[in-house]
Amino acid sequence: MSFTAGISLTLLGAALIALGVFLFYRRARQRQNARDLAITSPKGIEEGRFVRAGGIDQWISIRGEDRSNPVLLMLHGGPATSYLSFTPWFRHWEKHFTLVQWDRRGVGKTFGRNRKNSGEMTLERIASDGAEIAEFLGRHLGQEKILLLGHSMGSMIGITMAARRPDLFHAYVGTEQIVEMGSNERTSYEIILARTRAAGLATTVKELERVGPPPYANPRHWGVKQNAAEKADAAYGSLVQKWGGLMLYSPAYGLRDFLNLLAGAHFCIQKLYSQWMAFDARRLGMTFQTPVFIIEGDSDVMTPPALKQAYVAEITAPQKAFVPIKDGGHMVFVTAAETYLTELLTRVRPLALARNTAK
Repeated sequence: MSFTAGISLTLLGAALIALGVFLFYRRARQRQNARDLAITSPKGIEEGRFVRAGGIDQWISIRGEDRSNPVLLMLHGGPATSYLSFTPWFRHWEKHFTLVQWDRRGVGKTFGRNRKNSGEMTLERIASDGAEIAEFLGRHLGQEKILLLGHSMGSMIGITMAARRPDLFHAYVGTEQIVEMGSNERTSYEIILARTRAAGLATTVKELERVGPPPYANPRHWGVKQNAAEKADAAYGSLVQKWGGLMLYSPAYGLRDFLNLLAGAHFCIQKLYSQWMAFDARRLGMTFQTPVFIIEGDSDVMTPPALKQAYVAEITAPQKAFVPIKDGGHMVFVTAAETYLTELLTRVRPLALARNTAK
């Protein structure tokens, strides 16, 4: 054996040992996280399962300390970021709600099950999937209606579901709500550029100036603006840095699931990008049959609050409110967790409790 071949084998052996150590450590972390997150209350529920919706199998997670609590279906942001691994951030919600996370068509575990057989990839189809998921949850958990929360990119689906199927929901909550994507992106770009200039972030400013203001035909240029938001909003940027660890050590994900999450994000951008950029909630109509609450961080740079405040003023609903959270940025339910949960408990949860009591 040559000296070079011997060195190569030594390096390969070292790499395999390092990989083995990492996989052992990862598995230990997953087991510890599973113990820490376990639902142990007698009335609790902790389920993960595929449900048939829109002709394909779609993954949902159902967690809560009392299955008689109001059901809250949360629609993740994106472009295709499953929130299954973010359970530690929502653990305190599970005392008050039965919280449901859903890997939508093209996302995470659902993408892994279906991949290129994911079928029709449109916002309308995904909103119809959501209605089927909501119907299943009502039957499965014995509740006539549930609560619906749409976050960021998921708010496009959420507001569509609320408009199309008000019979399924006690209320709709939009957070980092997208109203009209064109104006959202133009305003977001201006705010991010101004903030990064003020902070002296020359490299980020140069990148933003290179791609220029939206609209962007190329999703990569949009990605430049999205990445710059992490620099313009330090609290949000700090959370993004933690996402990889949360996903990698989540008991909800095997390594294949992790890879499917990444592949699904690419798939969704390919299939949905032009639809996202053309979205306008006003096309759904301005009258809602279910209460609408828009809860926003007042310093969010990705979905500027002023656009949502104007929208809430225009719509008609049985109840409506625009609720700004001081010093809250993107992912406000994490960056201002206590205040956000208080808003849910005082404004939204009582609507479900009153309906369940009246039954």
